[in-house]
Order: sequence, then structure tokens, then C-alpha cells
Amino acid sequence: MDTFYSILGEEESKQIWDRINAELRFQPSVRVNQLPFQLSAPYLVLDLTYATQEQVEKLLAEVPGALAACLGEDDWIYALDWHHSYFRYDPRLPITEHSHWVEDERYMGGGYDAYFPDFYPDGDYYFFVQRDLKWGWLGHPWRREIWIFGAPLLHALSPRLEELGFPVK
Repeated sequence: MDTFYSILGEEESKQIWDRINAELRFQPSVRVNQLPFQLSAPYLVLDLTYATQEQVEKLLAEVPGALAACLGEDDWIYALDWHHSYFRYDPRLPITEHSHWVEDERYMGGGYDAYFPDFYPDGDYYFFVQRDLKWGWLGHPWRREIWIFGAPLLHALSPRLEELGFPVK
């Protein structure tokens, strides 16, 4: 990739969402008591309900470096905004823009605005997952939670989580 992301085509988008639904057992819901994921890898849940703005900002600043630390030399991850835009993402490169116009004659107006998701789920489910779904960062907007799964990412983030004082469910 020449830039920090590339937009996924329809077939690859369908394939990764089919895998997320099957392997992570993703169950989107507005019900607070329904777990959104059933993960077989080790995981922890960060409850952001009582986190301060400063805690959240410091945490989010750590995410790209932690994701990058888990990647091989020519590797990348998926960055997904549920029911919106889907990307291949290289967290070693700086995020320079969140919005990008995509020319596509199938849409009224000749295209659409592809939005690159934030690490904080501010209205939708945002996922940053390793392409084989061995680890990832899953954001749940209504529960105000971040689900971190897989040993590599847990290992990369764990030292900072305790320092930042995040309550872990």
C-alpha cells in the first residue's frame, strides 16, 4: 500500500464480514445485556463509561503503535466501519485523513464519501482486525466498550492500560 489505507472491493468486504460473523460470532444489538462477540482467543473488555477524556485520548494515541507492533513486515489489517466503509490499513503509517470521496457511478451523485473509522466507537461498530482474525480491536458504541482480543495485541497494550487506569470488565 502506498497510503495508510486502501478501500476494499465488494467481494473482499463480503468475505471479511462473513468471517467476522462466523468466527467472532458478531451479534450487533442495542440490548446492553447481549454480548456482541463470542471470542475463542484471550480477550479483555475496556469499559469507557467512566473514563476521562484525557484517559481516552492517551489510550487512543497508543493504538496505532500497538497494532503496528503485532504486524509482520509486509502485513496490514482490516479497518471496518460496520455497514459503511471497509479498508486495508497499515497502522505503521500516519492517518492523514478520515474522509475520502470515491467515484462510483452506482451511487446518486456519482460516488460516496468513504469514512475511515476512529479507534473510539462514536456511533457505530468500528473494528481493527488482523486479516486472519487472530487479534483485534473491536469498538461497541452503545455499550461504550472496546474489546481487545488475541495474545499479541493484549501483550502490546497491557502495560499501558494499567498505567492509564482503565476499568477492565
